[in-house]
Amino acid sequence: METLSTPTRVSELATILDDAVASYPDACAIATETDRITYRDLGDRVAALADRLREAGVGPDCTVAVHVPRSPVAIIAIHAVIATGAVVAPLDANDPPERVRTLLDQAGASHLVVHHGDPSTGEEWEQSAESIGETLALVRRDVAPTALEPGYLLFTSGSTGVPKGVLLPGRAVAHFARWAAESIGLTSADRVAAQASLTFDLSTFDLFSTAVAGATTVVFPDWLKPFPADTVDWLAQQQITALYGVPTLIKGIVAAGGRASTLPDLTTVLFAGEPYPVAALADLQTAFPEATIRNWYGPTETNVCTAYDVRQWQPGTPVPIGDAIDAVTVAIVDDELVVAGPTLLTGYVVDGVVSDPAVDVVFPDGETRRAYRTGDHVYRDDGGRLVLVGRVDRQIKRRGYRIDLDGVEAVAAESASVRAAAAVVVGLDQHLVLFVDVDPASTTALESVEHILRERLPAYSQPDRVVPCSPLPTNPRGKVDRPRLEELAAHTLTDRQENQS
Repeated sequence: METLSTPTRVSELATILDDAVASYPDACAIATETDRITYRDLGDRVAALADRLREAGVGPDCTVAVHVPRSPVAIIAIHAVIATGAVVAPLDANDPPERVRTLLDQAGASHLVVHHGDPSTGEEWEQSAESIGETLALVRRDVAPTALEPGYLLFTSGSTGVPKGVLLPGRAVAHFARWAAESIGLTSADRVAAQASLTFDLSTFDLFSTAVAGATTVVFPDWLKPFPADTVDWLAQQQITALYGVPTLIKGIVAAGGRASTLPDLTTVLFAGEPYPVAALADLQTAFPEATIRNWYGPTETNVCTAYDVRQWQPGTPVPIGDAIDAVTVAIVDDELVVAGPTLLTGYVVDGVVSDPAVDVVFPDGETRRAYRTGDHVYRDDGGRLVLVGRVDRQIKRRGYRIDLDGVEAVAAESASVRAAAAVVVGLDQHLVLFVDVDPASTTALESVEHILRERLPAYSQPDRVVPCSPLPTNPRGKVDRPRLEELAAHTLTDRQENQS
């Protein structure tokens, strides 16, 4: 009887690179401004690192976190961990050390791959690391072997402020990667701008869909993101043909002069992670009149589960998320979208233990399927296409990242100076304002709150403003009056903008 720990459970994902090496050995696999790695070379480097990991005890019963800045080295490390049959858990090297330690504990990580000499590598890890290559080292953690199904572990916010791991089986990532490459006609001539954080599910396209087609993953420099005009220049210089990003990034590119005349090679634009504002989407269509433009939708738990060809969209109408991708089945239950099929997660990983949030759902065709309730309100338009309305719960999508407002509040409440906290979002750009009930006489209360937020939350979850409000307003039922706080936040935002003008 086959067990969850057999390497064959990740063979679909692991063999994507093997097939690329066999089919496109001389094609460029990874490019930076200074380096070029062919698929043959990538395959050799991955195989060598995988051998060293196996010699160090890494295998199917292990969970290996990769704490390496986004780079060719990080991509090689991820492929190598997958090749061993272990669970791979990419981490963000820019996260605070305390958050990284929390993620390691949540994942039940048995090993940690680090980059020697990088300032983001914690001192305690650097001291206990053993070399597994010229720049990489392996840290063993005192964690018992797990029975996790090998795959890809990505982290999302939890309602208590503690991140939870979403374990995607290797076959789920492989299914998405192959569908994505085929659906847009990706080829070995394409150059894909790999800009997504390795902890973000969008990065699975950059790493694996490119390999499916023998395309080039061009590593986007992190420092460029705050500078849209420089990003446009980089896209042109690198002759990028395909870009998969969040609307915030793509809107900035268009606003900075990105269009068919300045980026003639960019023929495919894909977006996901958050709704694209209607007016801005019309600008994107005008800027790239001949490009393929797709809206891909799906929470981390399903990766991409629906898709929509934006060329069919009419300005002034809601932007659909389309319909299910190949082999995926979707249904609307109590106005909520539920998803079944090969892209579903194995489960959530908390303290190294898996819990399955999926439920059995009877679909309209009469079949009962294991399905994930997305928490998103949807409806079908007159053309039968799914349209996203909003969240069932209090999680939001901002700049492509999922943020749990309850989680932000929970972290703030850990400060001894906070009596209560409430987070709201306002404005088209979803400004996150955190109201805290603190002692008005305290001169250090806000400083204490801001310190713990910096320590415990990643940059994308940080509030735009922390506002003292004592006491928090309540409604007739005694609960926090969030509509009133949204009004206060809107006034706060307006006052701030007027002061800056």
